[in-house]
Amino acid sequence: MKSLIFGYGITGQSFERYLTKKGKAFEIYDENVKRPNISNILPDLAQLSSYEMTYLSPGINLQKLYTKEEFNKISYLTDLDIFFQEDSSYKIGVTGTNGKSTCCYQLHQLLEDSQLIGNIGAPVLDNINSCSYSIIELSSFQLEKVKDVKLDFGALLNIAPDHIDHHGTFEKYANAKKRIKESKISTEESNPKKLWSMITGRKLREVQDLALKELPHRLQHVVTHNQLVFINDSKATNLTALQFALNKMINPYVLILCGDPSKEQYNSYEISGPTKVYIFGKHAVEISKKVFHPKTILLRNQGLSSVMDIIFKDEYHDQTNILFSPGHPSGKDYKNFEERGDHFIKLASCSNV
Repeated sequence: MKSLIFGYGITGQSFERYLTKKGKAFEIYDENVKRPNISNILPDLAQLSSYEMTYLSPGINLQKLYTKEEFNKISYLTDLDIFFQEDSSYKIGVTGTNGKSTCCYQLHQLLEDSQLIGNIGAPVLDNINSCSYSIIELSSFQLEKVKDVKLDFGALLNIAPDHIDHHGTFEKYANAKKRIKESKISTEESNPKKLWSMITGRKLREVQDLALKELPHRLQHVVTHNQLVFINDSKATNLTALQFALNKMINPYVLILCGDPSKEQYNSYEISGPTKVYIFGKHAVEISKKVFHPKTILLRNQGLSSVMDIIFKDEYHDQTNILFSPGHPSGKDYKNFEERGDHFIKLASCSNV
């Protein structure tokens, strides 16, 4: 009897490798992937019920696909469900609206014989029984769908509006995040060094003075050209992350925004601090209707290079930060935050200012 892999992204492909290794027969459904062995037709309840098991990818929005809750009547597993059943490592889950990748990355630097998996690293199914500690970055999509949260230790860093377009309401998004509290031990501590102490039972002073590496695209200093300091904060995919960046600015600064504002579904956002706010890209008009600042420069359907050209030609009387903190997910402008951050770095580094 065959099983079904529902969704063929990174997780779906890890399901394929896992089931192939187990010698199990399966079929694949993904609406957007055009390949001979992948069905693009959404299976109905009768088809779903015919499979031995359905292996569900986290990003699938079941509420939109199955409005009559047909999917609730079938058996399914997520990659986390399998990992929790088969892996013997000490499992640490980290979630939150902002900062979870950095927290995981720095905790990994502190914990010997640990691995980074989930959103930040390799798929969990490719790393079963690979080390002593498994640090798993968890999204609301994953926590929403997993059957049981069988984590040894869970950290909920923070919750702010995000992914409302997927969950429908902030309450549903928050409830998904809060599922991490079902871990054997849970905390709202966000300091990686304190988390290390809690997990290992060792004294905080052992690691207190250690310098930990930072991830790129998070308030990353790119280059300084004369009076201009270029800062890449492309990972700011929501307004909370944007506000965090704005609060960090000391020198006079210019802000660059872009991306799709539909994720948080906010009505208005007033910005204070920057001398100018540039808004560019395919979503520029949408953003301009929601974001307010006394000096906004709108570049509808234009790219980041157009913004940078204007910035390079402008006059500056003091040292000025050029802050690229988009405040929204990439949408139609870029593939992801890494691609847009790399583009900003390239343009800033090649400038002749």
